[in-house]
Amino acid sequence: MKALVQDRLGPPLDVVELREVPAPRPGPGEALVRMVAAGIHPGDFFFTQGQYPEAKRPVLPGQVVGNHGVGRVVETGGRADLAPGMLVAFSAGRVWAEFAAIDARALIPLPADYPAERAAQLMPAITARDVLTASEVGPGQWLAVTAGHSLVSSLVIQMARRRGVRVLAIVRRRIQDRDLTALGAEAVIALADLAVPLAEAVRAATGGQGLSGVVDAVGGEVLTQLLEALGFKGRAVVVGAYDLRPFQAGALKVLMDLQEIRSYVYRYFFDPPAPGDADYLASVLAELADPEIEVRIAGRWTLEDHRQALEGATFRPEGGKHVLVFED
Repeated sequence: MKALVQDRLGPPLDVVELREVPAPRPGPGEALVRMVAAGIHPGDFFFTQGQYPEAKRPVLPGQVVGNHGVGRVVETGGRADLAPGMLVAFSAGRVWAEFAAIDARALIPLPADYPAERAAQLMPAITARDVLTASEVGPGQWLAVTAGHSLVSSLVIQMARRRGVRVLAIVRRRIQDRDLTALGAEAVIALADLAVPLAEAVRAATGGQGLSGVVDAVGGEVLTQLLEALGFKGRAVVVGAYDLRPFQAGALKVLMDLQEIRSYVYRYFFDPPAPGDADYLASVLAELADPEIEVRIAGRWTLEDHRQALEGATFRPEGGKHVLVFED
């Protein structure tokens, strides 16, 4: 079968190549899935560079790349509620390939007519729902969201708007055809346009109210400034790290303002969905399928065209998601 494989650590554009490899043979408890679509996500870049925890690092050489996707069941792995041909989504490994052997417990059944490209973005949607919940920001309070043009952040903005949360979106620069206020952001700060420290701009944008929560995918000085603007009992949720430089937090401010700084990684990164997650997953899937929720797709690519997909995801991530497709 065709697959995208890496033999050494590095950015995807440097190490990922298309190769013919043997089709996987599912082991005990594993299902065989024929891939339909897979989104290219920041986590895939962390993975190829070996930046994940030890249990989730590439096994080299010959590591098939890719962490999240959607496919059709070929073999059920003994799971009674699955059937051949069923559409499923999953967080797993080795999915940038025509077939994948996946822990059957990890498969999330989908309605037969669920849009495949949206299903391929289920894990970002789960992340958006989870980090919004973890921020504990309530109606009328301010939430700052960095990397505002990214899929996770744009979903946070839209989900927050539906819940009455006031959103301050922070972006590197303004993009002509991207209006985050149309998605629900009450204010937008472009870092490229700043003439004052970000913390000062945040206080001005919120009318002096300050922030009740932060969802940050950047780190570094941006997070330092947002923590400065974070208010009493505020919560910062770190979901990404575009800037690998350390951020700073004043210990006394964190202590006296009863603040929390939390980390978040994919809900199903280490463990498969639990039986009790069914209602939660149905709720996220329903919100993701809502046509009023924007899920911007920048490109659809075959495995043969993977370099164009990786170039778009690397150099133009604000344009939308790039999706690998495996069937018409």
